[in-house]
Amino acid sequence: MSDSNDTSIIDEKKTNSSSNSSSNSSSNSTEINGSKVVAFIISVAVAIVKILLYFSGSSLILFMCKIAQSNILPSQSNCSPYTDTQPTINPSPIQTNIFTTFTEPEMSMKMEIPYDINSKHKLIEIFKNYKEKPSSYFLANYLISICESILQFNYSAINTIMNLMNQTFIEPVIIGIGPIIFIFLYVFGIFINMLYFIYVWFANMSWFFKTNKNDTDNGKPQWEDVTIFSTVNWFYGAALSMLFVFIIIFWFPIVSMLPMLFFHNSIISTLLMKAIMNGKQISCLSIIKETLKHYKLTIICVISIVVLLSAFSHLGVIPGIFLCVTLVLIYFGIIRMNIFTPIEETNLSKLVSYDQAIKTCPGDKNGQKHGWFGGQKGGDNITKQLKKIGKYM
Repeated sequence: MSDSNDTSIIDEKKTNSSSNSSSNSSSNSTEINGSKVVAFIISVAVAIVKILLYFSGSSLILFMCKIAQSNILPSQSNCSPYTDTQPTINPSPIQTNIFTTFTEPEMSMKMEIPYDINSKHKLIEIFKNYKEKPSSYFLANYLISICESILQFNYSAINTIMNLMNQTFIEPVIIGIGPIIFIFLYVFGIFINMLYFIYVWFANMSWFFKTNKNDTDNGKPQWEDVTIFSTVNWFYGAALSMLFVFIIIFWFPIVSMLPMLFFHNSIISTLLMKAIMNGKQISCLSIIKETLKHYKLTIICVISIVVLLSAFSHLGVIPGIFLCVTLVLIYFGIIRMNIFTPIEETNLSKLVSYDQAIKTCPGDKNGQKHGWFGGQKGGDNITKQLKKIGKYM
């Protein structure tokens, strides 16, 4: 009897143990499935944010291309806002194509970026106003000349490179790979700015050998060169030259913040310009919104691919196939959802020219499409060479 009782007790314990283990395994399975779903949702959310940020960046690149075609950036030192002389831009404002279609004939919306509403550049105007003060000091003018040179260089570079992209690539290509190109240009721009900063640091040291002869509170400063016969002033300028050579050698990490500041200022101020589209004044934020609308189908397709890949990766084959079938049914309209339906295009007209507006400043022999280094003869040649390279590519 005791043996049979012991056997029944042992069997009961085994039964309880197996039931407990099965319940534990089922709960663990539920926890694993729940964690996979959470990981799937997080990965999809992060991917969607990245995709939207990417296409938002593409729209900003597109906006900069249209600004460059309008040729309104302050790329000329002999024109406003560096001086009081206003440039002549023809035509002004120029019509630019944006959100082009693949119809026959090709159509697009039109955008204008007028010079008059974008002619104010507070920082450059502050520099100009100080240079024209009767008590203007040569050392301050030295630093201002460096800052203005960097600003002018960067605006000229933006004007040249973005116009080249606008003329070389069709709009979908700019939207597709614009941010990738911009990353390379950004890194290259930092490197070039550092080299150019070192150059203008030394090139503008002639200010150390100038003196302001205007000792009144009226009029503009009257600069005269300091000669070796003005012994004190000449040695003072020579000492300053030596000092600033040591500064750029030993304090370069600190002073190099200057070109970085104005490099980013050029980019940001370009993006803050205003445009006219469909009779309304808009900003770059409006371009982002319109880009997300007009390229809705492309964005949704990219998001769908990412969601499918994430589903197969996190949830497994069966949920991935189920989601794939669902998306196909939505795409062909069997399941009624309009996520794959493109927006209705409005305010379209035939394409206009992609040629850059011609800016003419006093002192120019001919109207030039001012490019790198202020649109001087060498800069114009650089522009032509870059265009040839772009067309060849």
